[in-house]
Amino acid sequence: MENIKLKIFSILIICFIVSCSDDTNEGFEFGENFDRNKMDTFFSTIEEQNLGMGSVAIFKNGQLDYQKSFGQADIENSISATSQTKYRVASITKTFTASIIMQMIEENSLTLSTTLDTYFPELPNSNLITIEHLLRHRSGLFNYTDTAYGTDIVTQPATKQQLIDLFIENGTVFEPNEQTLYSNTNYVVLGFIIENIDQKSYSDAMRDRITIPLGLTNTYNGGAINTSNNEALSYNPESNEWILATETNITLVNGTGSIVSNPEDLNTFLQELFVGNVVSNNSLEQMKADQPNSFGMGLISLPFYEKTGFGGTGLLDGFQSIFLYFPDDNVSISITLNGVSTSMSRNDIIVGALSIYSDLEYALP
Repeated sequence: MENIKLKIFSILIICFIVSCSDDTNEGFEFGENFDRNKMDTFFSTIEEQNLGMGSVAIFKNGQLDYQKSFGQADIENSISATSQTKYRVASITKTFTASIIMQMIEENSLTLSTTLDTYFPELPNSNLITIEHLLRHRSGLFNYTDTAYGTDIVTQPATKQQLIDLFIENGTVFEPNEQTLYSNTNYVVLGFIIENIDQKSYSDAMRDRITIPLGLTNTYNGGAINTSNNEALSYNPESNEWILATETNITLVNGTGSIVSNPEDLNTFLQELFVGNVVSNNSLEQMKADQPNSFGMGLISLPFYEKTGFGGTGLLDGFQSIFLYFPDDNVSISITLNGVSTSMSRNDIIVGALSIYSDLEYALP
């Protein structure tokens, strides 16, 4: 039996920090007469050299400025990716979950200092762990996806009680607020709290609070992958070929890695979040990370040279994703991938796309 870890976590983009030290690229602007043919060639090369598969969209001033899909959504059935292809976006889900929690705080349904024992007294340290600790990955709850599970486990559904029992069994790795350590357990629990307060499933809460109000027609809490509904399968690289990845059952990752979307919808969500149509400006400021490559409450901060973007990243099975909003420029970029090679990382792809979009010197792969 193959043992695999549930790969659902954010990867901070270290290369962005390295770029910041280069003062030769100061004063550039996003999207000012960028070379669209070079951008097209960049993604065509990625496809032709089997370096990746997926979709990208860039918004400027709230409007679509660039879109490209590359590779296939379903290799066996020769279904090419299009602008309408939807992908599991993995840990980008956390930004949606955090947004709903902040809405509930604004509605006085709970506070950042509400302790976990209000909802799940059976969880370890529940009388000490607060909502803010969960949001900021400071609860100390063991990250359940760090455990290697057999494929017979990750492909099967799990109930809320089964996951709660697992979290109790796993225990804690430090005392609340003692340190910061990424844990998917935090956001699964936050998803359960959303269900408890709204008295409906996480899927329905997402629909009623986020996707319908914002008109996100290609965004929803996922289920089994349905290629006839324009949903992509995911793949892992092997000897310059793509091998179908194990499909994690979505019930294992509700609230932390369960959302399906596409780049245009993700950009729309970011735009709406930052203009105050999802949460208040005060809540948004609390959500934002205050240090580069650090966790906020659902929003990480990542620099690109002197510019700072806010958003998130994700990894689940063969899917990888990233979305960023640069508030000073009113520019957002989202990339969803269903195949990433070992020779060109997700980080390489977004650095390349942003470099070309900024008309900076960049050598094509």
